[in-house]
Amino acid sequence: MNSFLLLSACSEENHTNYFPSPEAALVDLIQSEGIKGSIDLITTMEGTEILVVEQDKNKYFVGEWLEDKKGYTANRISANVAMELGGSWELKTNSKHTYTIYFEKKQEDQNFYPLSNEDYYISLVEGHQVTKEDSITTNAIHDIRAVKD
Repeated sequence: MNSFLLLSACSEENHTNYFPSPEAALVDLIQSEGIKGSIDLITTMEGTEILVVEQDKNKYFVGEWLEDKKGYTANRISANVAMELGGSWELKTNSKHTYTIYFEKKQEDQNFYPLSNEDYYISLVEGHQVTKEDSITTNAIHDIRAVKD
């Protein structure tokens, strides 16, 4: 039997800092959020860049990496979630895409990818569908890679 933590949060509009490179934006996110764990970068089928951030042991949040004419920025788009067994929550990116992210301790099926820290398997699905009864059929993940160990 799996347990799910459900958290629905909206991102608040905040002051956005832009940097000349994606690496500089990532360093700013790590310093400003006090990130001690890993960061995985998900590139979605639409090209959106989602950051799965382990802020501290078993505490995660999701961010978005953006590029525009002002430069690069990495911003938080979810609240912190403390997990023991897994969880799922809805996301709305700054680029106006909606997703549901799922975290599982064991790989549910081929739609779940391991995080670089090997603590969880994740799936990212287009739209908001947080109930487990909803079918996870189309994973929005095109690529996933570690950007911070």
